[in-house]
Amino acid sequence: MLELKDVILHSPAGKSRRPLSFLIQPGDICCVGGGSGSGKTTLVRSVLGFCPVASGYISIDGELVNWLSATTFRRQIFYIPSDVSAEGGGPSPFDDLTVRQLIEAQLQLGINRINIDNDHLSEAWQLLGLDESIGERRCGELSASEMRRALLSIGSQIHRDLLIADELTTGLTVEEEQKTLKFVRAMAQSGSAVLLTCLSDDLLLKQEENEHFIIRDLCGFDTVGASDSTACQTAHTHA
Repeated sequence: MLELKDVILHSPAGKSRRPLSFLIQPGDICCVGGGSGSGKTTLVRSVLGFCPVASGYISIDGELVNWLSATTFRRQIFYIPSDVSAEGGGPSPFDDLTVRQLIEAQLQLGINRINIDNDHLSEAWQLLGLDESIGERRCGELSASEMRRALLSIGSQIHRDLLIADELTTGLTVEEEQKTLKFVRAMAQSGSAVLLTCLSDDLLLKQEENEHFIIRDLCGFDTVGASDSTACQTAHTHA
């Protein structure tokens, strides 16, 4: 269970304009939308414990998320970043790996330690609108949207209490987005709580809000002084 209560985000760009509150339980999907620079990635980084909030709190299963607890919580989280390339836009250390090799490497991490199920993986690729040949393609050859869906396919192999995906559906066609959301819904129905971010014009924001689907919007940041920005940068460095 992920809860945000009266959270004001804090980044070098400033503080978010209004508090954000929601509760995501197993089986729920929360979609937070906003334009470029509105705070979507800052929100994700705050949930992951990389960036402290200015006020309010974030908790997982009733325990506060901070730089001390974040490492433990990350073991419960399946995270897909919006930018799947290396920092600074340079080559990624995974570029020369095939998608299958990358997935096998992920599944052999200490927190996973499971063997790849090729049948389930092939089924996941089909459900996500990916050609099965993607398994033999180099990661460096994939578009960002293909890479995000390839990473999402790992969800057919492992279960995490919380799925966080930043701009998962950006760059997809309507058909691809519908397939991807159907896949995410299946993960939620298997017991995961899901937090997605998307751009303001994304179809995800046009979903009907109901008992299991939460829609929220971000309104960007108000400018703060240099001292506040420095404090956030310092806290991030020690997180």
